[in-house]
Amino acid sequence: MKRSALLMMSLLLSGFFLSAQVVNVPEKSKKHFFAKYPGATNVDWTNSVAWYTAKFTDKDGTREVHYKLDGTWDYTELDMPKASFPAPVQTSVEKSRYAGWEMKSTAYVENRKAEKLYRVEWKKGIEKKYVYYDGTGREIRSSSSL
Repeated sequence: MKRSALLMMSLLLSGFFLSAQVVNVPEKSKKHFFAKYPGATNVDWTNSVAWYTAKFTDKDGTREVHYKLDGTWDYTELDMPKASFPAPVQTSVEKSRYAGWEMKSTAYVENRKAEKLYRVEWKKGIEKKYVYYDGTGREIRSSSSL
């Protein structure tokens, strides 16, 4: 019993360290990153089985840039307080069907589809919802996770 628990813990820890290990970030990703964010500081690259991520700071705050495994840019998030959202977006967030849930994070998101959205992460118990709004406050989409 102890042996299987120890083995399971070892596998979980090795999985954690492998997901944070960066192995050869594609040149395509690096080239895009340094061209788009020349003022980036404190850059920290990580990767997982699905993407590469560069977390950094610039004059606007903390950002995370996500790249697909082939090196193409997918999306960028800029941490942004709800108070900095445009007024129509703030109103929509306050009137959201999730307004009774805990607001965990807010961000401005740009993606490869040329969408510029405002994202709110809501949490209630173990359930999480990510709700995206356009600049007019219209809900564009939402996704769930546990």
